[in-house]
Amino acid sequence: MKFTRKGLLKLIVSLSLVLCLTLSMSSCAFEFSFGDIMNEIQNGDGQDNGGHNNNGGGQNNITPTPGGTPNFYPDSGSASTENLSAENRTLLSTVSIICDFGLSPSAGSGVIYSIDKEKGDAYIVTNYHVIYYNGMFDACNIYLYGMENEQYAIPATFVGGSLTNDIAVLKVTGSTVLKNSYAAAAPFADSEKVRVFDTAIAVGNPEGFGMSATKGIISVESETLSISGADGSMINLRVMRTDAAINLGNSGGGLYNENGEIIGIVCAKRIGEDVDNFGYAIPANLAKNLINNIIDYCNGTTATKAQRPLIGITVTASAQGVIVDPETGEISQGHITSISEVSASCKISDKIAAGDIINSVTINGTKTVIQRFYQVPDTMLNARVGDTVILNVTRGGASFDVSFTITEDMITSVS
Repeated sequence: MKFTRKGLLKLIVSLSLVLCLTLSMSSCAFEFSFGDIMNEIQNGDGQDNGGHNNNGGGQNNITPTPGGTPNFYPDSGSASTENLSAENRTLLSTVSIICDFGLSPSAGSGVIYSIDKEKGDAYIVTNYHVIYYNGMFDACNIYLYGMENEQYAIPATFVGGSLTNDIAVLKVTGSTVLKNSYAAAAPFADSEKVRVFDTAIAVGNPEGFGMSATKGIISVESETLSISGADGSMINLRVMRTDAAINLGNSGGGLYNENGEIIGIVCAKRIGEDVDNFGYAIPANLAKNLINNIIDYCNGTTATKAQRPLIGITVTASAQGVIVDPETGEISQGHITSISEVSASCKISDKIAAGDIINSVTINGTKTVIQRFYQVPDTMLNARVGDTVILNVTRGGASFDVSFTITEDMITSVS
């Protein structure tokens, strides 16, 4: 990478700051604000969010063209991308994110969730901790692959998010750079079909030096990670684990399968002298449910949080084990999901009872078979006011449907 004198000086200063922080936690706590290396040492939780990297953003110091109008490579966005490999397509769907917060730049990653090339509009998903600091949501710049310098910066604004699920949505509007690019929305896979040993490709902006990729496998398809949230509080985050290399700045980037589909949003890593290759990503299904929810409830409104209807029940895994598929030869973990508690405020308390087994949840005709207990709350993120929900439950060996309609008083914010 070639640096101007100004860029080299900026890098030296930034590296000096990092060294200073390595030696003293009292200096500029922002630099390591969410479970990163020094925060991990301080908290002793063995976690690192793989997120902020404050090295000046890793951007080349190229002066914008007069009037701020970017110059484009002659073939930018003009050729067909039909023959690109699935892996190459991941580079067109992942973005670098640089936030300022009024301090030194902080680098992260994001994934293009949807795009309108004609208008230059897009929704970007990233981690909550990438764009949040000390109560602020920064108006960030995003950068496309191959266009990672200041003249191609794309302003993005915060739409909404969930701190406890570490997901945030950004919006791009009327970007000329986006119009003149090969940027594409990332297809999302069904993360419930992800299995141990599946290919995992992490694409992001590690250390803030621009887009790069690492490759490994899925080590654990679902587990719960206790980690320091963006505001310093402890959160329990459901994740999948991979041995693909994850580093600071990868946060918010994509974890893709061999077909170039998103299976997770990279969010964290575990570090320590006795730990190797423990990287984490938020499963695609949970991320997608949250993204759609945030866009529906927050875009164009004053709301900044996801919304979820509360039925008034608590579910748990009353039994767990292994599911073997004799046709495919695959194995996965499975739960029998039971209702452990029915609250006094539950509007369907006359139809369900503690001990009932939930077999499926259907929302407006879309059925989700419940094989893991977390699928119940995750699926309910898709329910909106006025929607019809059907729970298929088993009690005493007999199965039956419980139908109800989502009402406004059921809706609550997801922090």
